[in-house]
Amino acid sequence: MSSPSFKDELIAMFDSFCKEASRNFIKDLARKEERRMKHYTKEPVDYLLEITGNTDVYPSDSFTLWVDGQPCEIEDELLYQALSALKEKQRNVLLLDFWRELRDYEIAEKMEVTVRTVYNLRQRAFRAIKDYYGKKSTDKTAYSGTDPPGGARGSGSNGQDIADL
Repeated sequence: MSSPSFKDELIAMFDSFCKEASRNFIKDLARKEERRMKHYTKEPVDYLLEITGNTDVYPSDSFTLWVDGQPCEIEDELLYQALSALKEKQRNVLLLDFWRELRDYEIAEKMEVTVRTVYNLRQRAFRAIKDYYGKKSTDKTAYSGTDPPGGARGSGSNGQDIADL
């Protein structure tokens, strides 16, 4: 049987060993962190991926409507179909308003109509798109969310967003 002093000595040795192992572990972590920081950059990862990464872009990823000789890219197929179903003047008002970000008076000048006519065309277009979405939501294959799907960028000149359909 061992003496009490031997047990105390063993406990002290084990305690010393544990403390030394802990110190070495902390030192090892600090060295690893130092090595990692040599290769670490402060640039955001998204920014670096944007610079160095490649994104595949296919013509089928978006749909194009033309207004005033310029393309308007629409990413959502249902919105594209709804806009395509509109009368040309209504579609042009929405495209000039939401994609080209023109004011009502600028749209009126381009289309050679009054500002009130631009407002009326926009409201009729909103109503027609709302009806189109309503018809499609009764179909089982249509969009069923509460907000219209993406594709519309920005808000109109009168502060009304396309989501207010």
